[in-house]
Amino acid sequence: MGIRTGAAGAAVAVLLATAAAAQQYRDNMPEVLAAPPRANMAAQNNAATTSAFRSAYARKKSPRMVIFWNRQLTDSLSTSYEEWSRFTLTDGRAVDKTYYEDGSTAVAGRAVEAELRSGRTATAADGARMTGLAERADWKAAQGFNRTMLAGGARLIDRTLIMRSTALGKGVDRSDAQSVEMSALVGKADLLVEVLQTPDDGAPSGYTFRVDVKDIRSGTLLATVVTQGIPPSGGPGRWVAGPNGYQRERPLPPTVDQVGARVATEVMQALVANWG
Repeated sequence: MGIRTGAAGAAVAVLLATAAAAQQYRDNMPEVLAAPPRANMAAQNNAATTSAFRSAYARKKSPRMVIFWNRQLTDSLSTSYEEWSRFTLTDGRAVDKTYYEDGSTAVAGRAVEAELRSGRTATAADGARMTGLAERADWKAAQGFNRTMLAGGARLIDRTLIMRSTALGKGVDRSDAQSVEMSALVGKADLLVEVLQTPDDGAPSGYTFRVDVKDIRSGTLLATVVTQGIPPSGGPGRWVAGPNGYQRERPLPPTVDQVGARVATEVMQALVANWG
């Protein structure tokens, strides 16, 4: 009986000594750091980019940025127009007659005296691209882009508004859209940011984006970014139960506003690299 009691006491002593040693080990070592959640890691990276951009942007005296969303600054120097006339017959049929700058004409149908309407149409493209995201998705992508740039302190200038206000000036030829546009850019903005879209079946939004940032006065190209707008991976997903046992959780595809936000983040990173 005494032997059993002694053995039990020895076992308890060993356990207490082990626990004390473990406690002493933990007292002398830093606490184990748990890996931060993936969402937090992504948020921290975005916050770091925003902070770096805000500092670099302020050092450049916060230049005004006009966004050309899926629109290009074309090389057309002035707006050209085509004169047209339409003859409408009493039974609703119409005869079109177009006058060209060289004096020639083109007539469709037979000439009949009837109601005449005439006018002119601009023939030069205004830079708007015909392909791009559907309107609702386009709004979401633009929202993500603008919101991210604004979070970094960017001063965003609206193209339409500065063109309209410039056209009110004295001596401005309002019929020449290219001249009005360039006058507005030179007078009311510092940087031109062209955000273009092209179809891409492999991209989550169905489009790849190209962004060029240019200094308006000097014509200097400051940054070019070509991206699908995919946010960086936060690491391997959690283990979840599947039909064949446990497997890694697949990340959800980014939403279109997250794509727009990622495009803006990459633009800010490119500008920070350029500005040092």
